[in-house]
Amino acid sequence: MKIHQLHIPTPFPVGPVNVTLLLEDPITLVDTGPQTEEAFAALREQMRACGARVEDIRRIVLTHSHEDHAGQAARLQALSGAIVYAHPWEADRLNPAFDYASYRRLLAELGAPEDVIAQFEALRQRIRKLIAPVSEVVVLDEGDELTFEQESWRVVHTPGHTPGHIGLFSEGRRLFIAGDTVLKRITPNPVLNPDPRDAHRRFPALRHFLASVDRLRELAPSAIITGHGEVVEDIEAYRHEIHRQVRQRQEAVRAALGTQTLTPWELSLRLFPDTRTDQRFLALSETIAHLDLALTEGLVVRERRDGVECYRARR
Repeated sequence: MKIHQLHIPTPFPVGPVNVTLLLEDPITLVDTGPQTEEAFAALREQMRACGARVEDIRRIVLTHSHEDHAGQAARLQALSGAIVYAHPWEADRLNPAFDYASYRRLLAELGAPEDVIAQFEALRQRIRKLIAPVSEVVVLDEGDELTFEQESWRVVHTPGHTPGHIGLFSEGRRLFIAGDTVLKRITPNPVLNPDPRDAHRRFPALRHFLASVDRLRELAPSAIITGHGEVVEDIEAYRHEIHRQVRQRQEAVRAALGTQTLTPWELSLRLFPDTRTDQRFLALSETIAHLDLALTEGLVVRERRDGVECYRARR
């Protein structure tokens, strides 16, 4: 098997997305890039340089459903007849019927003003133009095997960045394709999502993300292909750095709360005062993820006032 890392442009601040081409029958693409003509041209040309055509793709494995990773799946499926695979918790988000209603409720509970929620939804609608709905998805879950002509890769469920995030692990190569669970230069955002098991609750993203990183340490890959940026070769050092950053952010949360009781929205404005409007949802996601973790560890107290969550540091 030949493994090629393709670098596909995106319109997002994170920059190009890493798409992995597994060149052995059946030819498999892990992630796709966004639905833009620039991304499609880049994918086509880079595959051609590897001796393959987009029409040769037989399987498309999506690590998660974000636009920069899954946006071209429908177009590539139509061109090649490839089967699209994703975790069941991500497959629902690729459905044309997916809507924003559960997010509105979660955001209101966090204290986000109505006009801000409307801005978030408008931004979401613009971003959704970068992905085409995939009507036929075959689900993959923890422990499933992707078999090739001469080897196989195991599916590893790595929830955190999204609830249904997955990666692929080659035992023989000690190689892990991580999507956005591992990023060398930046910390993956624990994005706010409804819990797939109960849409009236939010998914505890940060706790699951830390557990996923611990799981990767147990797998002990010698190299990790990341969703953006360079390969990571030391999972122990990566795990140590992630836990250090989380402890640092937890301290910042408690310091920003001080002696006051704040909504997650109010706290996010203190923690990230200079964040652009188009990044404010991610700032709020980061804030509530850390509050959820702090609550689990008994570091903060949560109250509800008129249906809105409020937090204060435990003294």
